Order: sequence, then C-alpha cells, then structure tokens
Amino acid sequence: MTLARRVGALLDKARRRAETVRSRILAGTERPPRERWGLPTRKELSRGRRKRTADSLRLTRLSASWRTRVQLRRLKAESRGERESFRFAVLGDVEPGRFWVFRKLFNRAGAFERQVREIQTLDVDFSIQLGDMVSRGIRANYLRFFRELSRWKLTVPYLTVIGNHDRRFPHGRCDSELYRASLGPTNYAFDRGPARFAALDTSAGGLRASQLDWLDRVLDTPLRKIVFMHMPPACLRQWTSWGGLQGIGGFARGGSEMTRLFSERRVDRVYVGHIHAFGVQDYLGVRYILTGGGGSPLFPSGATDRFHHYLVAEVGPDGVSETVRLLSGGTLSIPKAKVLLSR
Repeated sequence: MTLARRVGALLDKARRRAETVRSRILAGTERPPRERWGLPTRKELSRGRRKRTADSLRLTRLSASWRTRVQLRRLKAESRGERESFRFAVLGDVEPGRFWVFRKLFNRAGAFERQVREIQTLDVDFSIQLGDMVSRGIRANYLRFFRELSRWKLTVPYLTVIGNHDRRFPHGRCDSELYRASLGPTNYAFDRGPARFAALDTSAGGLRASQLDWLDRVLDTPLRKIVFMHMPPACLRQWTSWGGLQGIGGFARGGSEMTRLFSERRVDRVYVGHIHAFGVQDYLGVRYILTGGGGSPLFPSGATDRFHHYLVAEVGPDGVSETVRLLSGGTLSIPKAKVLLSR
C-alpha cells in the first residue's frame, strides 16, 4: 500500500470513529469528551475570559492612585531644600504567607496592618515597602492588597519595591507584568532634599548589565545616596547562608559588581528585605540594613534577630540615622559606629 493510501485509510478510520462517538453522545450513551477529560466547555471558557477582563479592569481602577508616579507627584508637591532634614519609614516584607501552616507557626495576624497604620501617625515624608506585598503575583492577590490599602485610608505617600513574590511565581524565571501594570517601573529613582533615592529590582534573583549601568548613572551625584532593594546580595553571608548552605538567601549574579559600585560611589545606605528578620552589616564601607519584619512569617533563617518591625530613618546634611520600631511597642536606635547586629 502506498503512503497516500495509508493516510487516506487512517483519515477514514478517524471519521468513522468521530461519527460513532457523535451518535453515542446524541443517544445519551456517552459523555462529551470535555466532560470525560475535565476540560472546560465553551461556555465556561467564555465565562472565565469575562471574569479575567472584569478583574483586570478592577485592578486598573484600584491601583491607579497607588502607582509610583502618582505617589512621587504627591511627594513632590511638598518639596524639601538640600539643607533640610526629614524622616521616612521603611517597611519590609508584608505578604502573610502562602500556606496556613506558615501563618499559624511563624506569623502574627494583622502585623502589617498595625504597623502601616502606625506609620500614618508619624511625622514622615513617605514610606517605602521593600517588596513581597503579595504571596504570589496574580490578580486576586493584587486586588486584595489594593483593597486593603484603600480601606486603611493611608495618608503618607506609599512607595514600593518589587519582591520575588510579587512576580507571577515566587521562584524561577517568570514575568513581573502585573506589578508593572499596577505600580509602574521596577527600577526608579528620585531626589528629595539632600538625598537621591533609588529603588532597584533584584526580584529575579540577579542583576542585568543594563541595571548596573543605570545604577552607576543614578549614583553619579553629590547628594547623599540611599538604595532600596528586596533581595540582598549573596556576599552578605551573615544573612544569606543557613544550614550549611552558602548564599541561598541572596542573589549572586551581579551582586559583587553591585557592592563594588556602591563602595566606589560611597552609598550612604542600602535597605534590603527578603529575609524576614533584622540586622546591620557594614560591607566594603557601605552600611546595609536588613528590615524584613513588615508582617510576613518569621521563618528560621541565617539572621537570628527575627521580630516584626519597621524603620524610621532620618536623612540630612549630617548623614543618615535609623530607629527600629517594634510591633511590641519598643524602639531601638541603630548606632552610627561600625556594627554587626545580626550575629
């Protein structure tokens, strides 16, 4: 038999099989393939598309007032002089935990809300949240997050940094489409008073050469330089190593180049999250402060000081200083001398 005849015979067999199945379905003796295999029906697909469209429109509407450019516009409306001092708040990871067992064992319900509400009562120019605002970067989680912010009626400008949980999946290669659509660029910078602030995207577990080039240009300024990021570089091993594993809590790609750049540009402060704890390290002449206690579960990690907290920092012509404000109500001033508080 030639190849053409074989193909023709297979097609005839498939047609006969299809007609048989169709007859059985019409007779009620066999279920449609979608029902047998658990596939969505055309009606269900249409309903799902309508829901996704409606959720996208809701997210666009809810997130509009929280976009970075809107918050920066609010901040710019009341400017500061280059010789003026002012305060700002830094809040670490706030996602409540993806699984109920983590929330039960390692978290305190309402920690994020209590701390962000308290920030509204302070004399601070803005607050910035260091990423992991949602457990996973999907529409339902972002909708819930923006509804909470709206319900709490925040009055202090609220800026954000993207974390790995704010991407489509917390781990592995994936996109940050919803964060960018809801809040804006993942790398941005702004000046206020005597300082330049830069938010750096380390959520993908590394830095690209283009990010390092952008960072070098941003840090080329006589102003004081302050950087916010989510994931710390792996070379800060006091925090990123745990259980005999070196650097697992930080990123390696571009980390060494970044820390050298910070040292060369004489960066005043680098605030990081990702590890749900508190700590201070001075590395290559630059002070790094870990503040990951915004309201996420306090998992065991390389950092031993694990408690819910946020920072109130003051920047002025004379430098930068911080006070740690505990969820329990106490405060702790961070000494300016070279110090290592994490161990």
